[in-house]
Amino acid sequence: MDAVPISEIVSRVMQKQGWSRMSEHRAVFEGWQNVVPKTIGQRTRAVSFRGGKLIVIVESAPLMQELYCFRQSEFLTLLNQYLVNNSDNAVVQRIEFRRS
Repeated sequence: MDAVPISEIVSRVMQKQGWSRMSEHRAVFEGWQNVVPKTIGQRTRAVSFRGGKLIVIVESAPLMQELYCFRQSEFLTLLNQYLVNNSDNAVVQRIEFRRS
């Protein structure tokens, strides 16, 4: 039997327990709050991140329409840049906005 590095064992345990996903969620949610303007951050809340899709709850239909039509690609780019700059492995492939 070959020796296995402790880092590999820890990584396997973290993935099995879902702990690595929790840190991804935290990084993505924190990133959302850091890349959107304060006025938008106060009216939105990132609630789920799974399979590269970030779900953001929006407080009003007009804001949701603005984000979906005009700001979605901008925030997607900014969010992924934030994650790369903070050495996080998470990648957001799309953002879905939903009404609260």
